[in-house]
Order: sequence, then structure tokens, then C-alpha cells
Amino acid sequence: MEHKKTREARAVWLWLCCWLCFWLWPERLAGQGQELTPIYQIQGEGAATPLDGRLVDSFGVVTAVRETGFFLQDPTGDGRAETSDGIYVYTRQRPLVAVGDCVRVRRAEVDEFYDKTELVRPQAIEPSAGCAGHPTVLAMLPVGAGQMELYEGMRVGFSPFEGIVQGPTRRYSGEEAEVALVLAGRQPYVSGGRIFYDEPLEQAQLLYLNSAAGSAFPDLRHGARVRVTGGAAVVDYNFGKYQLLLLPCSQSVRVGSADWLPDPVEPAVSDHFSVCSFNLIGRGSGSDQYPEPARYQREVQRRAETIAWWLGGCTVVGLQEAGTPRDAEQLAERLRTDYGLDYTATALPGPQSASRSFPLTNALLTRTDRVQILAAETVQGCSERDYGVQDAGACPAGQYPLFDRPVLAVDLAVQGAWGEPFAGSGWVYHWKSKSGDERANLPRRVAQAQQVAGWAQHKLAAGVALVVLGDLNDFLDSLPVEALRAGTDPALLQLYGWLPALERYSYIYNGASQTLDYLLVSRSLEKLVGEVQAVRVTADQPSPLQPETAGALHSSDHDPLLARIWPQGVGWEAGDFDHAGVRVFWKERSGRTVGEAVTDASGEVRFWNLPPGVYQAELQAPAHLVLASTKVAFRVVSGENRIHEETRHRTSLAGVELAVWGARLVADPTAGQAANSEVENR
Repeated sequence: MEHKKTREARAVWLWLCCWLCFWLWPERLAGQGQELTPIYQIQGEGAATPLDGRLVDSFGVVTAVRETGFFLQDPTGDGRAETSDGIYVYTRQRPLVAVGDCVRVRRAEVDEFYDKTELVRPQAIEPSAGCAGHPTVLAMLPVGAGQMELYEGMRVGFSPFEGIVQGPTRRYSGEEAEVALVLAGRQPYVSGGRIFYDEPLEQAQLLYLNSAAGSAFPDLRHGARVRVTGGAAVVDYNFGKYQLLLLPCSQSVRVGSADWLPDPVEPAVSDHFSVCSFNLIGRGSGSDQYPEPARYQREVQRRAETIAWWLGGCTVVGLQEAGTPRDAEQLAERLRTDYGLDYTATALPGPQSASRSFPLTNALLTRTDRVQILAAETVQGCSERDYGVQDAGACPAGQYPLFDRPVLAVDLAVQGAWGEPFAGSGWVYHWKSKSGDERANLPRRVAQAQQVAGWAQHKLAAGVALVVLGDLNDFLDSLPVEALRAGTDPALLQLYGWLPALERYSYIYNGASQTLDYLLVSRSLEKLVGEVQAVRVTADQPSPLQPETAGALHSSDHDPLLARIWPQGVGWEAGDFDHAGVRVFWKERSGRTVGEAVTDASGEVRFWNLPPGVYQAELQAPAHLVLASTKVAFRVVSGENRIHEETRHRTSLAGVELAVWGARLVADPTAGQAANSEVENR
């Protein structure tokens, strides 16, 4: 009996020792506040934290609250510019803290999340008295000076500044909004006034303003001038860019007029027809799309209005992200009932059509009064690599389906005043997006391009007029786009090459204009296409705060594309006049003006849909420019025509003259009197 009591006593003593060890262990003592790691030590001096993966305790003042976390700042800092005094605490859901609270974060893991230092999975967040008597340091941020890594996670102040919008207001869930701009003083150095995806040095000039900290944002379109009053913000870093999260005490104000809207497209008449491409951005009723019936119907209405009004009731419309085949049919029905446009939908199910959360299908809308569908099929490709696409029976053993959204191939005939129906084939595609791992995505898009090019070659060999259109999810001159364009013999025509360089975009991401959507045609159509345009109803426009009342503008996140085809032939003129602001009047031989345009920032201008014949361009230049000639005669043939007239700046002419006079003076000092006399005579 005594032996049993001894064993029980030893067990109690062992349990007590373990309990004491647990509570007195150094890491546990740190949790009680005896060892705190200051935020500036967590951030460190480099681009990444030196404590990645470590469990730490820290404290500070809450400077901003987001839906999934909050920003914490050391109340005094270490006084060193090399280290940031702020950090983001990720809590997954909205935290129970408020701006100004002093809190202690216990046992949080230090994590470098896509190059942003965070504290994640905290064991507890508790009130602290450690900030008493220490007002949070407000560092003054030199806006536009770079080196924002030094301020990551910090509350900062800044002086008033003005900027020009490059990326229009983009609204996310929870009413969070973002705008990308260039400081007004740097805008003149942006080539053509627009930043493109392949200009990294110019992209580095972009400044991103975000409303997630509680400030209100106006709807700002591309080119709007913005003035931000001096105030405070928190510097955040997300997916490759630094953002200024404006605090409610800061205000952004739009100055100047930037309410430009495109003109609605004129409907195609009997001597030609139009072909369009339009990404509908997930316009289905899936659980992650528009499952609520009333909202679904509003979104159908917005897309229908875009097609009927802004695309002029396009004759043939290739659709991407149409939901299910039934969703495409509902869109055609709305166009018939609300706009009197007799559309029919051709859509066949594919692997992603069956998704309950986000169904996507390629589809084709055609005007029944002019277009006859001859045949339609979806074409699936096969690969030796398994991309997880479920399409039973589509590929032989050992190979796997390549397309979530198979290519929709439709043979059709279009009627018009030209006589016999014009026969051709239209293919609608939508390739793998850039989201996720591009090391896998890019080879997949290249494989998809090669498949489509191979199928297209068979059509071209049979003499079929071919239009290949849709969302390639890649840029101009990228490997996939080039694999498609140059993968046939002869190569397909890339219609973006017909647009002025500043017009070659259909999407704006992080302030950079880029091309994702395409119209490519067979060489047999080279002298029949008379117009190409990206219809600017989305990319340059802000995403609306209330989409249900926004109408057709920004009903997608891509600009639709449009081309017009004249089966009897047509010409178009590409003008290059070196400078912006030159007004060009296009006139027939009789003197009748058939159109006018103004050169863009690069000096380019286009005049579409010119019947073959002799014309004259009359030029009017701004006061600071000198024209070599004000009238230029030219002959238009079917297809592309080009005209170039030298335009020179008066300042450059004066500089040349001064240089000539200087050279004359060096060679003959007595020439100065003659030079002065020449100036007086002028």
C-alpha cells in the first residue's frame, strides 16, 4: 500500500514539473509579454523579412482595418529609414479592433506572402498599454520617389499632388476601389500619353491609390486629372505593386473634364456586314456568377444593350464566357424582344459548361435576317499532358483534353446587296487564362494555338474565308498569338496591326494597357476588310459603383472588337503626320468632304471604308506646327493604303536656322550683318 502511494506521489510531482515547464518555458514567457519582437525587427532592412517562419509576439497601434486584417505600427519606431515600422496582420475575417487601438499580437507567424511581410495565424490579439504616451510617428512619404519598400505597412503623410489616370477606377468586392495614375509632371514623358504592358520603365512610374482603408473614391476614367489633397495613407503591397490606402482624412478630387464616351457603332447596311468579338465576363447563373434571378436578368440586359447600341447590332458576334448554351439563347431572346434584332444563338456544351459554380461556353450570335448557319461543331484538342479537363471520349488512350472551352467552329453564309451569299467560317475561342502558374499556363496556350492553327490550315487549303476571333489571354507578339498567326500558310492577318499603335489594347490591368482579345482573318479577306476598331465601352471606363444602374458601359472587363467586311472590296487609309493635333479632311475629287479626323499623340490617323478612287487630304495644323503641304492627292485601291506628309515643329525649325546662322558666322564673321537683315525682313 505504501509503495502504491509513493508511485502516486511521484506521478503528481512529475505532472507538476511538466506543468511548470510549460508555463515557464521561454517561448511561453514571451507570450506573456516578457519577450516582444518590435515590428521594425520583423521587417528588417532588406526586401524580405529575416524572420520568415518564426513565431513572434509584437505590439503597436492599429492604423487601418480591412476585411481580412489590420495594419499595426510601432508607436515610436527605431528612427531608421532602412526599416519599416508597420506591418499587416492577416486574420482571415474582419478583426475586432479599431483604428487607434493599442494591441498585442501573441504567437503570430511571420510570413512573406508574395513579397509582402505579414503576421499570420495569431494565437490571440489583446489590448495593450504599451503605446501610452507614445504618439504614432507619421513619416512623410516622398510621393513618386520610389523606395516604397522602406514604408511597407506604415501610416504615412504626404503633400498634395496631381496625377493623370492610367488605370480607371476598378471596384472589387466590399466596395474596395483602386486607381492607377502617373504624377502630372511625369505624364509628358509617357510615350503617347498611355502606358502599355511592354513598357516596364514607364510602368514603374505608376502610383496606385486604394480605398480599402475607408476613403471614398470617385469614378475616374483613363486620362482624368486627379488632385489628392495632403493627408495620410497606409502603404500596402499586393501582387507586385505598392498601394497608398488613403485614410478617410484624405480626399481625391477629379479636376478638368474627362467624361468622354465613344460614339455608338453605325449598323451594317446591305453592302457589307460586321463581325464582332465580345467577352461577357462570366455571364451565367452559376453560384459564383449571378444566381439571384433579378440580378441575372439585369446583367443579361446590360450585355444586350452593349450589342444593340454600342456594337450597332453587329451581324455576327462571337461570345466568350456566355455561361451555358441556354444563357446564350436567353441573350439572343432579350435582343429580339427588347431591341427588335432577330438574333439566333449557336452554342454547344463543353467541359466547363457543366460547372455549377462558374459555367463558361463559347457561342455565336447571328442576325437571322442576314445569316444562314450551315454547320456548327465544337473542336477539342488533345495533349500528352493532363490538364484536368473532363471530356469523356474526346481523346485516345494516353492523351488528355486540352480545352476547357473547346473552339466553336461555325460555317455560315451572309446575304447582302453584292449578290450570291458570302460563305465563310467563323471560329470562337477562349484560351487558358494567365491566373495561376504561368509555367504551366503558357505551354498550354502555345499547344492550344498550334491546334487551332492546324485546324485552320485545313480550311484555308480548301479556299474557305476564315475569321478566328476571341480571347487569347495573351499579348501581341507573344508565343501563343504568334503560333496561331504564323502557324498557317499563308499566315493569318492580325487585324490589330491595322490600328494605330496607341489603339492596340482591349484591357487595362494595373494601369497598363494590353491586348487579350483578337480578330484574325485569312488572306482572302485582306482587300475586303474596310474597318477595324476596339469599341471603348470598358477598358478606359471606370467600373461602376452600382452596376445595376450603370447601363451598358463596363458590362464586361474587355473592350469588344469589331471589323466590317465588304464582299465587293473596299479600301482604307493609314495616315502618319508625325505630330498630334493635325486635322485631316478627306475629300472626293468633286470636293465633297467624306470625313475628318485628328491625328493622335503619335501623329497617326485612320480613315476607313473608302471605295477605290482618287481623293484629296486637306490638312490643318496647330499654330506650333509647319506643314510641308496642306493638300495631298492620293489614289485608293482595295485594301491598305498609306499616306505620310512631313510635319515639323516651329521650335525645331528655329533651332535649325540658328545652327545654320551660327555655322555661317564661324565661316564668315561678316555674315552677321546679313543674318540680322534677314531676321528683320521676316
